[in-house]
Amino acid sequence: MERAGDEALAAFTAQRELLRAAGYTVHEVPVMADFAEIVAQLFTMNRYEVARAHADWFARFGDLYRPETTAAIREGHTIGDTAYAAARERREVFRARLAADRAAAGVDLWIAPSATGPAPADLTTTGSSIMCLPWSNAGLPAVSLPAGRAANGLPLGLQLVGPPAADEELLTAAAGIERVLNAAPGVPPRGAGPTA
Repeated sequence: MERAGDEALAAFTAQRELLRAAGYTVHEVPVMADFAEIVAQLFTMNRYEVARAHADWFARFGDLYRPETTAAIREGHTIGDTAYAAARERREVFRARLAADRAAAGVDLWIAPSATGPAPADLTTTGSSIMCLPWSNAGLPAVSLPAGRAANGLPLGLQLVGPPAADEELLTAAAGIERVLNAAPGVPPRGAGPTA
């Protein structure tokens, strides 16, 4: 949550209150105090894998790659097998810890802002992926719902994350949550849903 900007956090607070008012139980669960290490572990794996996946193509067509991809591949060349194996082990520990945290807190879904703020104003970037990074790293199914607009009119979102291999259950829950988020003012949403 510390990576989200003011507008994303304000929207997230409002979204949580809408869910509570609709009968959802929402818990605030402290997780990922070691977020910087989680990011480093993922980037180690990502750079290592991209360098190996592109080894042949990059050797032949490296001058055609985007500068960002070239930098990632070159960084991956500096990562050895031992560092990669250690990063894979840390990911497994993170997955297990996240599952244990979810079970201990009694939540069916994790919720978080979809992004650090509103969508980018142009197509030069897709914005920061930092808010979805840990969930993707853990291999968890996630969906982002439109959930309001920032002061500049660009959309904000709410991210829902389910347990492993629960894609269909996540989509079912998302449909109910989307109705709550998009309900007309003054119209009480129907039905309670999972614990988030």
